[in-house]
Amino acid sequence: MRLARLLVAAALGSLATPGLAQDACSEVKLALLAEAQDVDCTVSADLTTANPNTTPQDNSRAGLPPSAFTPRTDAQAVSPDAPYRTPLTRAVPGLQVTGGMADDPDARWVLRLPEAWNGKLVVGVPGGLRSEFMGDYIFSDFVVQQGYAYASTNKGTLNFFFTGPLIDPLACRLSPPTAATSLAYVHFYLAEPKDTITEWFRRTLEATELAQAALEAYQARALERTYLIGISNGGHVVRRLLAESPQMYDGGIDWEGVYWQPGGPNILIDLPAALRPYRDYVLSGFNRTGAAHRAIVAAGYPPDIFANPPTPANTFSPVVGSLYETEANNYWDVTTCVFARELDPAYQGPPEEYDYAGRLKPFHLSQRVKRIATDGDIRKPLITLQGTMDALLPINRHARPFRDAVLAAGRASQHRLYEVQNGNHIERYRQSCCNFTQLEFLQPHVHDSFRRLVGWIESGIVPPASQCIPRGGAIIDNPGVAGRPERCAALLAP
Repeated sequence: MRLARLLVAAALGSLATPGLAQDACSEVKLALLAEAQDVDCTVSADLTTANPNTTPQDNSRAGLPPSAFTPRTDAQAVSPDAPYRTPLTRAVPGLQVTGGMADDPDARWVLRLPEAWNGKLVVGVPGGLRSEFMGDYIFSDFVVQQGYAYASTNKGTLNFFFTGPLIDPLACRLSPPTAATSLAYVHFYLAEPKDTITEWFRRTLEATELAQAALEAYQARALERTYLIGISNGGHVVRRLLAESPQMYDGGIDWEGVYWQPGGPNILIDLPAALRPYRDYVLSGFNRTGAAHRAIVAAGYPPDIFANPPTPANTFSPVVGSLYETEANNYWDVTTCVFARELDPAYQGPPEEYDYAGRLKPFHLSQRVKRIATDGDIRKPLITLQGTMDALLPINRHARPFRDAVLAAGRASQHRLYEVQNGNHIERYRQSCCNFTQLEFLQPHVHDSFRRLVGWIESGIVPPASQCIPRGGAIIDNPGVAGRPERCAALLAP
């Protein structure tokens, strides 16, 4: 049967007519029948985002509340704005296939199968709790133009919807009490019993297998290589799978991945440590020489910076233009809540009062966090990138301790850490949305690192040693000769 599918795929691939392309869709849908549901296959003249049909409209899935499925918002949120987005230089005809997993219609995935396929697959893992379309600008546009097939998954969970604390015991406050948006509450699907962080790993593996089956049905060539690339929570998944399931992948890119360890660092230690002094920092008039600011920095965070100039476009800090205020109102508070709901559901207090150390033993947190932890024992090549001005996942609590864990596991030869001086967790903060002009983009270095990863794996070209990439700089081949340290000396550089 497998040979028959390959022969049919070869015949279809050699005849570029609309009817036969639709036959290719039929073959792909048949190949996915047992493992997927609600499968839709579209013959696309262009799989890049130059085609407005590549990324669906927000809230376009019937039966879901607003904000549960926001693919265009997701893609824009993690990408630089124009003109710094991934350049689009050619159309990429092929098939776009979407659907849900057989056991859960809300465990969604997307496949992009170029007609002129290079024999390789890239699996993108989204950050946050965003949709399978999150990587459309930063990942998919970059790889499909080079002939790679692309797959992504929502990791098994939808995003959120707005709710109220009186009607929803799983509701999370959007922002701390110092913000007007503290009156808004959201319900994250991850807080529900059926959705878990451990599911993220399984769903990524399943999406990989679906892509492999679809490619077998569509193309007559065997799959040559499979790469992973993930951002934030997706970077966490990449680390985990290269340790747990190395037989599935040839290597990966970890873009500012989350680091989880039962004894720390982890989000449930670090974010409350920033939230506790944050109110006093606001009341101090955002005084960067005061005790509250020093306490946040002592918790591992980079110093606060201010927009030049502040802009109403940054709805989380429209007047002051503070990076801390932007992060607190947009991420710190609600992220603490949603991960407490997932890992410590008995906790009902405010995020700033969460005491991980005090709850560790009584609520068996060590075992819960251990189930999602990464230990550094990677079995395939991995390149990690993070910015020094990441004020959501501070580099001192994420990329650097993960690098230390890799070294402790004896896997240094399989890993590189490229630190981006003044890089932040959110690319577009540098631009007109927020005007934090002190920040630098990570995307160019991520794309460069992917090319170097491919050269490492396919041609034996060992990538440069770990290094600090200075402002306006690039990864260089001999950082030691150039006097570049492995770690940036300061988190904020002029």
